[in-house]
Amino acid sequence: MKSLRLLLNKKDLLVYCFLIFLIFAFFWEYFLKGLVPIPSDIIVGLYYPWLDYKWGYAIGVPVKNPLLSDIPSLLYPWRSFAIDQLKSGQFPLWNPFYFGGMPLLANFQSAVFSYVNIFFLFLPQVLAWSLGIIIQPFLTSLFLYLFLRNRNLSKISSLLGGIVFAFCGFSVAWMEYNVLGHTALFLPLLLLVADKYFARGKNHWLPLWSFLIAFQIFAGYIPIVIYSYLIVGVFILWFHTIKLTQLIKLAVFWILGLILAAVQLLPGLELVKLSIREIDPIVRASNAGFLPLPHFVTLLAPDFFGNPATGNWWGQAFYDNFYFYVGTATLILVLLAIFSLRKDKFISLWVFLLAFSLLLVTKNPIAEFFQTLLGLKGGVAARALFITDFSLAILAAIGLEVILREKGRVARHLFLAILLVGLCLAGLGTASFAITNPAHKLVAQRNLIIPLGIFVFSLICLYFSVFTQKQKLRNFFIFLLFTLIVGNLLYSAKKYLPFAKPQFIFPSTPVIEFLQNQERPFRFEPADVIPQNFWMPYKLEAASGSDALLPKRIGEFLTVVETGKIQQDISRVHLLKNYESPLFPLLNVKYILSKKITKEGQFSPQGNPPPRFLDKRYKLVFEDKTTQIWEDLRSLPRVFWVHSFAVIKDDQAIVDYLLSSGFDPLRKVILEEDPDFIAPPKRAKQDKIEWLEYKPGELKLLAESDQPGFIFLADNFYPGWKAYIDGQETKIYRANYTFRAVFVPQGEHEIMFLFEPQSFKIGLRVSIISFFAVIGILFYGIIKSRYSSS
Repeated sequence: MKSLRLLLNKKDLLVYCFLIFLIFAFFWEYFLKGLVPIPSDIIVGLYYPWLDYKWGYAIGVPVKNPLLSDIPSLLYPWRSFAIDQLKSGQFPLWNPFYFGGMPLLANFQSAVFSYVNIFFLFLPQVLAWSLGIIIQPFLTSLFLYLFLRNRNLSKISSLLGGIVFAFCGFSVAWMEYNVLGHTALFLPLLLLVADKYFARGKNHWLPLWSFLIAFQIFAGYIPIVIYSYLIVGVFILWFHTIKLTQLIKLAVFWILGLILAAVQLLPGLELVKLSIREIDPIVRASNAGFLPLPHFVTLLAPDFFGNPATGNWWGQAFYDNFYFYVGTATLILVLLAIFSLRKDKFISLWVFLLAFSLLLVTKNPIAEFFQTLLGLKGGVAARALFITDFSLAILAAIGLEVILREKGRVARHLFLAILLVGLCLAGLGTASFAITNPAHKLVAQRNLIIPLGIFVFSLICLYFSVFTQKQKLRNFFIFLLFTLIVGNLLYSAKKYLPFAKPQFIFPSTPVIEFLQNQERPFRFEPADVIPQNFWMPYKLEAASGSDALLPKRIGEFLTVVETGKIQQDISRVHLLKNYESPLFPLLNVKYILSKKITKEGQFSPQGNPPPRFLDKRYKLVFEDKTTQIWEDLRSLPRVFWVHSFAVIKDDQAIVDYLLSSGFDPLRKVILEEDPDFIAPPKRAKQDKIEWLEYKPGELKLLAESDQPGFIFLADNFYPGWKAYIDGQETKIYRANYTFRAVFVPQGEHEIMFLFEPQSFKIGLRVSIISFFAVIGILFYGIIKSRYSSS
C-alpha cells in the first residue's frame, strides 16, 4: 500500500536499529534472565493461599510494586480468558467468574480485538503478553518519530520526542497493563495521516485513517480515544486551510472507522449505560480523580512523595494516576521551546494543548464541564495527563531542534529556561524543610538528589551544545544531553516497573485444587483470603468481584445483601461479608474461605478459625496451612424449580419482600412482569434438573416436573440472554431482583440459555460491511491510479 510505504524510510534504518537496541536494553531482564514484565510477584507474595508457600525464597516472595494489582486482578485474566475462548472457536461474550456473570467483550479493556492479540494466537500466553508490553514503547517512539520527521524536525530531535513520550510517566505507569499504551500510540499515526492528507490531498491516506480509528478503539481505552480525537481536531483546524470536500471525505472515513469498530462499540456502550460507572464512589472517595496541586512538583522530582515500588509513598491517592514525569533536563528543552514561541504555529499548538491539559487534570469548573461534554464523567480526570505528556514530549523535541538550528542565538531563552527550572528545584528543596513528618521529609529530600544531579549535568551539556565553536565537540555534548535525558527516563521507569518469574503467574495450591475438583456449577466466597478476581484464571466462580463496569442491577442486589437496603453509591469492589443476610443463599455460594488467626491477631497455621464459623451452618471441608474452606449448608443450588410466584414492579418493594421472614426462595419467585400463568394448586411431587452442558455463554438443562412452574437460575440477568425450551425460544423473566427465570410446562424438557446480545450481532454485521466498504474503496483507488498513470 502506497501510504504505508511512505511512512517508512530506508534512510531511517539507523534510527530503527537504535530503538531496537534501546528496547532490548530496557527489557534485558526478560531477554537474558527470563523474567517477565508482569507483576506476578503480587500473587504469591501478598495473598493467601499462595502466601503459605515460599516459592524458593527463605521468607517468601518479595513484592516490588503492589500498586499494579489490577493487572493480575483484571487485565491479564480478561485477556487470557478471551484468547482461550477465541481459540476454542467462540466469541468471548460472557464472563461467568464474578458478580454472578457479566459481559466480557463489551468491557472495552478486555481488548478482544486489539492488534496485539496476534501474539496470543501463535504463542503461549505469558510470552504473548510480554511481547505486547515490549512492543509498546518501540511503536510509540517510532510513530511519534515519524510524525515529527514529517513536520521537518531533525532525526535526533524527532527521536528524542518519541522516546520521551514512550517512557514518560503516563506511559510507564500503564505500560504493563497492555491496554492504555497501545491505545495512546495511535495518536501520532492519526496526526501523521491527517497531516499528509490535508497537505497533499491524496485519497490513498483515507482507508488507512479508517483502520487507525478502528484499531485505536479495539486497543481498549476509550478516554484516550476521545482525547486523541480532541487533539487531532485541534491540530487540523490549527494548521490546515480546510477545503470542504477534504473535510467531508475525512469525516466520512472517520465514521467508517467508527462503524468498523461497531462490534466493540455497540456492546461496550450498552454495558456503560447499564453500569455503575457514574456513581462509583471509589474515585471520589480516594481523591484519585483530579491531580492535586501539590503533586505538580513531581514534574520536577517524580518521587518527591515517595514511590510505591520502594514502599515509601506518602502522597495523595495513587502514584500511577498522577505520574507524568518527562525528565528534569527535558523541562529545560520544553521551556526553551515555549520561550522561542514567536509566531511558530507548531509550537503554539502544543503550548495551547499543554495549558489546556493542565486545566483538564485539575479540579475546576472547566475540567468538570469537559468531563461531562466528552462523556467522561465518573472516570479519572487525571487520565488527561496523556495530553500533557504528549505535548511535553513534542515541545522537548522542538526545544532540542531550536538548539540545533539557532546555536548561540538561543542563549537568552536558554538562560531563562535554566533559571526557571533551577529556581523551582531550589524552591522545592527549601519547601522540603517545612515537611513536619521526619520520614516524609527524608524521602522528599533524598529523592531530590537525582533531579538536582541531572540538572547540573544538563547545564554542562547545554553550555557546550550552544557555545562551543567546534562542531564535533558540539555534537558530542548534544548526544550527551540526549543520553542524559533518555537515561533519566529509563532509570525512573525501571525503578517503578517490576519483572517477576513466570512460574509466579497463578500457580496452583491445595486450596485451589480442592475448589477446582468440586462438582460444578457452584460459587465460592473468597472473603479476605483471595483478592478480587484472582480466582478467574482458575475458572472458579464467585458472587464477589471488582469491575468498574459492574452492571448496576447486580450491584444494587449486592448492596442489599451487605446492608439490607439499596445503596445510591455502588462500589466497583465487592467482597461479601454479611453471610447472615437472608439473600446470601440465593447467590449459590457453596464454599467460603477463611484464615486461621492466633490470639495475637496474626494469620497462622497454628491459629483458630474465626468465631462465626463455629455455627452449625458451616462445615469444614478442607484446610491447608492457614487457609480453611467451609461449606455453607444453607447455600441454594444454582438452578431449581419454583412453582409459585408474585409480581412486584417497584424495586424497593421487591427488596422488602425478599427480606421479609415469609419469603421462601424455594417456594416462590418474585417477577417484575405478569407471566400469564396460574400457579398449580398442588405441590409438585417430582422436580428434577440435570445439567447437560455448562459453558460461559451457553447452558443446557434437562428439567422434569409433574407440575408447570419456573426454572430459577441464580445468574445475573442481562440483555442478550435468550432461552429455548425444546428448541423454541421462550421469555426470560428478571427474577428476585437480578436473576433469571423461565416458565416451563410440566413434563420433561430440554432448556438452553444462550448469550446472543443484539448489540454484538448488529455490531458484527455493521463492522463486516464497513470493512468491505473500506477495502473496496482502497482497491478502487489503486486500480484508478494505475489506469490514470498508464
